[in-house]
Amino acid sequence: MGIAVLILSQIGLRLIGHQIPSADDFAGWALSASIFLALPATLVHGDHIRVTSLRQLLPPKIGHVADILAAGFAIVMMGWVTWAIFGYVSESWIYNELSQGVIALPLWIPQSAMVLGSALFTVAFAERTVRLILGLPVEIKKPDTLLRGE
Repeated sequence: MGIAVLILSQIGLRLIGHQIPSADDFAGWALSASIFLALPATLVHGDHIRVTSLRQLLPPKIGHVADILAAGFAIVMMGWVTWAIFGYVSESWIYNELSQGVIALPLWIPQSAMVLGSALFTVAFAERTVRLILGLPVEIKKPDTLLRGE
């Protein structure tokens, strides 16, 4: 919503000869933050795209073990991704990198949303793995009223 308001405001202001300084930068940072910060909630609600055709062919017990292994692998991968992004943001902090737009913002500020989102995504996969091992539900199901729009 914020991105839409920013871009529409920018369009309106351009029509009267003005502009919002660094609007494109802020919209891009907001887009990146919204993507990374939505990852954990999307996983918990079961809304990530998954290929389940192979999983459906497996017997239930073997499929359950495969789910646990896949979630464990995801923890390792997202842990590595979080570490790599943290290193990237740390370099922005250390070298005091600034955005190149009209508003020179320290880049570590908008980049921090990537670190937070990927760290929370890692934690969400850890929770999923524990829930799979304990035999608990792994996804929050949406109430039927939300699906019908009531």
